[in-house]
Amino acid sequence: MAIAAYSFDAASAGRFVDLCRDLYRDDRAWIPPAEKMVLAQFSPDFAFYGKPGNAHRHFLATANGRPVGHVSAFVNADLRDADGTAVGAVGFFECRDDAALASELLGAARAWLEAEHGRRRVWGPMKFDIWHGYRMMTRGFDTEIFLGEPYNKPYYAALFERSGFAARKSWHSVEIGGRAVLEAGVAPWARHWARALAEGYRLSPIDLRNPAQALALQEAVEDSYRGFLGYAPLPRAEFEQVLAGYAGALDPRLALGAWRPDGALCGFALGYPDRARAVRAMRGSDSLLARARYLLHAGHCRRAVFFMVGVTAAEIRRGRGLGRALAYEWVTALLAAGYESIVFALLAEDSPAWRMLPPQREPPPKTYVLYEADSAR
Repeated sequence: MAIAAYSFDAASAGRFVDLCRDLYRDDRAWIPPAEKMVLAQFSPDFAFYGKPGNAHRHFLATANGRPVGHVSAFVNADLRDADGTAVGAVGFFECRDDAALASELLGAARAWLEAEHGRRRVWGPMKFDIWHGYRMMTRGFDTEIFLGEPYNKPYYAALFERSGFAARKSWHSVEIGGRAVLEAGVAPWARHWARALAEGYRLSPIDLRNPAQALALQEAVEDSYRGFLGYAPLPRAEFEQVLAGYAGALDPRLALGAWRPDGALCGFALGYPDRARAVRAMRGSDSLLARARYLLHAGHCRRAVFFMVGVTAAEIRRGRGLGRALAYEWVTALLAAGYESIVFALLAEDSPAWRMLPPQREPPPKTYVLYEADSAR
């Protein structure tokens, strides 16, 4: 076995794509990402690489001429822990079920981060930052995977833990289905909705293709997520790239904003149809045939993913329940559009959003973990 380090090499990036195909070939749950998008993230034209202070190194393991493992090490100049410590990241991790191989790959990435950039604390999996994909699924492999869900081989958690990583934080997803259940669940939020309207707030769709509204959304997201673990601001152009990736998947009726009486955006609730089966049918391609397969499987989607809700700090201090008002409007719009089930996706274990959901009688069926290794400890 050999491990080769590289920065920009189209052939090596292509071998990473080959590795993914090989590892997940018989995994019917896997939703192949668009290969062009993946390869673009290895290109020097990708925005992350041009930002001052950022750095990276990829590591590809091969055996008998075939790729068997891969990991990338990232230095994001803005990525810091809550105590101010600069943090490195490892992402694009894919590997055979081989603890020694995984340890060598992750060890090489950590060694480079510490020796070249002084990053002794490392988080993973994380691609560039929290905006482009992070966290590892640790539970829920026997459930239906939703579009946008972190997904990996079930043995990856053990590989990380045997390589010196420990869980730093967990997230969960829960699905609530049935119109009657959903209507009953949001009924207590109706008073917050009515109060918001009476006080002059406007709850209406955000046009993500409108530059002014996209900028307002970025400012509201940055304000409300500032204390989020791993939060790092994005330049406007990069935020627009991330938003563009969501814009095509979003149902415009499910991208809602809360506008203050003075016209300022002060909250948001975003969701999208779960077209996992249609995207899976594309098999990572964007060819005409792949697009035809997408349309064949798309049909009428009855499950939606509620993936982001936020209220600005000023509105939280007012304590008027604007988040619940937004959620009520969002679920009401969803039911009116014919959806019948909602995945409340990727809720942090300490998220206040749990208080808005019906009490969970059992542990959430889906769990994801961000791991940390710290050579200073």
